[in-house]
Amino acid sequence: MNIEQLALAVISLLISIIGYFIKQLFEKIQKHDVMINEHTTSIKVIETEHNTLNNRIDDLFAAIKELSQEIKQLSKELSKKKDIEK
Repeated sequence: MNIEQLALAVISLLISIIGYFIKQLFEKIQKHDVMINEHTTSIKVIETEHNTLNNRIDDLFAAIKELSQEIKQLSKELSKKKDIEK
């Protein structure tokens, strides 16, 4: 085995080692991409649910406001009836 063959063997070994670590790196990157996509989907679902809940809360506040006004109106009408009966 001469020097050229030995150098070629060492270079081949180094390229194999570098290739192994690059493969590992790309696998980790792929796993992170999958996790990012899952988290992005989860965030979108949570944002949608949050918006839906905000709309429902706004509807509830509007209904409470309407009920309060109706209760005030009924209270005024009841007090007028009590005044008339006296």
